[in-house]
Amino acid sequence: MTRINVAIAVAGDVRDRLYEVATICRALGFGHTSTRSDLGVLMGSAELEDLPSLRAVPGVIGIEMEERRTARGARRSPSVRIRSGATLRVRRAATRDS
Repeated sequence: MTRINVAIAVAGDVRDRLYEVATICRALGFGHTSTRSDLGVLMGSAELEDLPSLRAVPGVIGIEMEERRTARGARRSPSVRIRSGATLRVRRAATRDS
């Protein structure tokens, strides 16, 4: 089994109980290494097969996995952020009149 580094994000209304969520996650196999209480994020490692049970913990809104790099490097960026409310810009292709 292979452990991967993960970040567990907790909902804003649960941040006051962040350490309670961390205790539950540790009982489910999460190797807790640090806490970002200002962001509501738990950092650590977990087995791939433990991720569904960690995601089901009340208050957990998401889990981000660290992307493994190959000898040639990652094929895509390890962190992609999508801003809410951002507009998509589309340019029209030039048309040819026949």
